[in-house]
Amino acid sequence: MSTAGADKAGRARGRGRARVAPGEEETSGEPSGAAAADAAAQASSSQQLITGAGGTASSPQRSLSGVSKMFMGRLVSQIASIPPSPSSQWSGTASGGPVTPSSTTAGRLGTGAMATAFHERPQQPQRRPPQMMQIPRGRGIETMVPEFASMALHETASQGPPAGRTRSVNPTTLVLKQPGLEKRGSSGELISLVTNYVRILAAPQWTLFQYHIEFQPNDIDSKKMKRELINQHRGILRDVAFDGQQLYSFEDLGQEYELQSHHPSSGADIRIIMRKTAANPPESPNFFHLSNLICRKLLEIAGLKLIGRNYYQFDERIDMPTYKLTLFPGFLTNVNVYEGQLMINVDVSHKVLSNVTIYERLQNIFNQVQDFKRAQDTAARELVGQIVMTIYNNRTYRVDEIAWDKDPKFLFKKRDGTEIPLTRYYSERYQLRIEDEGQPLLVSRPSRRDRRAGITGPILLIPELCRETGISDALRQDYSFMKEFALHTHIDPTTRFNRLSAFIHGLNRNNEVQNELAKWQISVDEDLVELEGRVLDSEQIIYGDKAIRYKPSEADWSREGRSLKHIAAKDLTHWIVFFTGKDAQLAEQMVDAMGQVCTPFGMQMQYPEMVQLQNDRPETYLEAIMAKVRRNTQMAVCVLTNNRKDRYDALKKYFCLDNPIPSQMVLTKTLTKRNQLMSVATKIGIQMNAKLGGEIWAVQIPSRTLMLIGMDAYHKRGQPSVAGFVASINPSCTRFYSRVIYQRTNQELVDGLAVCLRDALQEYLRCNGTLPEKIVMYRDGVSDGQLQAVYEHELPQILETFPKIQSGYDPKFAMVIVKKRGSTRFFAKNTTALYNPPPGSVIDNTVTNSDWYDFYLISQCARQGTVAPTHFNVIWDRTQLKVDHMQRLTFKLCHMYYNWPGTIRVPAMCQYAHKLAYLIGQSLNQDFDHTLADKLFYL
Repeated sequence: MSTAGADKAGRARGRGRARVAPGEEETSGEPSGAAAADAAAQASSSQQLITGAGGTASSPQRSLSGVSKMFMGRLVSQIASIPPSPSSQWSGTASGGPVTPSSTTAGRLGTGAMATAFHERPQQPQRRPPQMMQIPRGRGIETMVPEFASMALHETASQGPPAGRTRSVNPTTLVLKQPGLEKRGSSGELISLVTNYVRILAAPQWTLFQYHIEFQPNDIDSKKMKRELINQHRGILRDVAFDGQQLYSFEDLGQEYELQSHHPSSGADIRIIMRKTAANPPESPNFFHLSNLICRKLLEIAGLKLIGRNYYQFDERIDMPTYKLTLFPGFLTNVNVYEGQLMINVDVSHKVLSNVTIYERLQNIFNQVQDFKRAQDTAARELVGQIVMTIYNNRTYRVDEIAWDKDPKFLFKKRDGTEIPLTRYYSERYQLRIEDEGQPLLVSRPSRRDRRAGITGPILLIPELCRETGISDALRQDYSFMKEFALHTHIDPTTRFNRLSAFIHGLNRNNEVQNELAKWQISVDEDLVELEGRVLDSEQIIYGDKAIRYKPSEADWSREGRSLKHIAAKDLTHWIVFFTGKDAQLAEQMVDAMGQVCTPFGMQMQYPEMVQLQNDRPETYLEAIMAKVRRNTQMAVCVLTNNRKDRYDALKKYFCLDNPIPSQMVLTKTLTKRNQLMSVATKIGIQMNAKLGGEIWAVQIPSRTLMLIGMDAYHKRGQPSVAGFVASINPSCTRFYSRVIYQRTNQELVDGLAVCLRDALQEYLRCNGTLPEKIVMYRDGVSDGQLQAVYEHELPQILETFPKIQSGYDPKFAMVIVKKRGSTRFFAKNTTALYNPPPGSVIDNTVTNSDWYDFYLISQCARQGTVAPTHFNVIWDRTQLKVDHMQRLTFKLCHMYYNWPGTIRVPAMCQYAHKLAYLIGQSLNQDFDHTLADKLFYL
């Protein structure tokens, strides 16, 4: 979507007999209703469902009389015309209890004849700590190129990066800086900062023994039940931390130790077998895991309740009754070592919960959409992919399917051999009564974390017991809501600092918290960490006829840029504007305004061909476009009445695939305010020049033989992932070459990277007559847990490509990982107040990693809330750029995004790659025509 507007199955029959995994019926009764959401915050999560071999469905076909009244009329009128779907064998899990479809029961919102088949989807990668490895230092080595020169272009470098001087690293150390290399810069003006970290003052001096815990019988999956069984032995296990599988204790109980417990409900004997797996000194990496367990326990002691993976203050909830939402403030914590100092990163967090259940959402959809099949499709479109929270244990799940052919009377077999419907299960375990026994079930595929806990089959959820989390797309477009929402969540630096300080002080004054810390010989500082940063000088913005300086505190030159000539302006002599009859006046006003604003840019613009349409249907636009667009058409502009996705996708597919020319989509709502028309026209004109291959502005790039590359990936559950690749192809880094790489679903690593790099280098050679001497790649969308994979998989592909371009070609290369999602925040301080650090602020000390070549950069201006820094980690560097120069180059590139005359959070090439990948993944669903590769057609 552009700045200007729109551009911006069959019934599944269970073939086995389902039974409950261990611990299915283990939890004792808990309060129902609203109290359950509070009191059951730590109740057991979903358990695994196990399907037996052979056998038949255990429950009979339910007649139409069992279908709920609300949908009966529509169902009866349509069921006869829909053929039955093929059966399939699968296993599933009810939230809080494993189940397999042993029932062919019809659901309230659909029956077996209308059911949707379940298709297995690859799992979305989850965050994991880096593995221990041997890695060359970030400044590179000399022996690497020959090792990769013999590799075929599409061969996978399974052996990882080249050998060199290495040393072992712990799980928090991935890529090392060269010994003796100073990773800290010195340029810029010093600035005093406070950050949202607190030091752990007293480091423990004990040896911590680690035990793997096994329960016999092995049928207890509930963490809460496991803790209850362990707590029966407080005399022996006095000071322990338990995460569900591993137990940490000061006591050395030998290699194997056994305890006898009694089940709280049944009284049955339970054996607890403890096997020692490690004796951890204080410097052990396992201490970080333990520290995080301790922090989470401190939050529980302080009265916060778990929702998903973070803790929130239920007593501080903020009701938004107009929008049927509740906002819960809370905190997130993370313990790690930063520059040799153990610290806790703590930040404010918010969770948005709908007051409307998913069941009520389904009711609303079926009341509004009369056609039954369309209503099902609408429900799937709106709910699949959403995150929901169960009201009985506050766990969150992603909705992957809606099981129209299953309902709460679905039977599963427990481990004791008895069968029980979901309705009875929730009644006995959570004291919750299911009001509508005909509603369908939601299906959530297990995450990697679930699979580690032994849950392998789908998790089944009851809509009545689920609430949606987050904000809907409709609310995001509601200005009044977003304004009210921002008042609560966009916290200014002073408020955030005060809230964090009060939280830390509260923990230090809580006797129970202090007792828990004392058990582990730990103490926590009362004040947030103070440190120094540096503010880099503002950049000079170079236009075609002059260079300007912006106001450093704002980093915005939109006003100055309106009247300046572009570096390379493209004339627009053959272009067409498509619009509906009711928007004719707006279209003409837009064209007139563009004629005025584009002249100062240096663009010679002829009056376009104006094509009026009878209506705004997608086919009407396409018919007119196919009739009017000719070989010499340079640009097509479509004025759209709304941002209807099917129409936008159809138009973009035509202009990017069938007849590749640059196109511009403009929403009429952006043209209706006359006092803003010239500003809108200016933005459209800049975009159109960039899409035609023009160059708008530049910054001074120190090297004339430098190529800059940006990469980012787009993921959509159930579809192939798309990686965008954008490289500069001229000395001033104002022209770009773009490609995309399709990947397996959720595969972050880019197997086709070598092909993109090869083509980009060939384009650079064609344009300049020489290859670049230095190449810096900024790789976005990579978490700390994926750094090692990027290093071992992507880096070799890059290094082996260079000699294949030209014999002996060995450019000085650097790879920089770009991370935007961290929880680190910085506050500038003076004698009277706290405020956001200005654009250009660099932090490369105190809260960085002592073994990484990394730094934080605040490049953008935040006019509301607390500014979020971007973390840059140089995992490979042979460019011989000084630290100051690498930081300065990164800041320069944040000025080069042509969709915004100001600085952005990431280097422009990363943002271009993001825009490209998003267009492909959201609208085109296939590669674009490569005749557009040298144009920013996706802006």
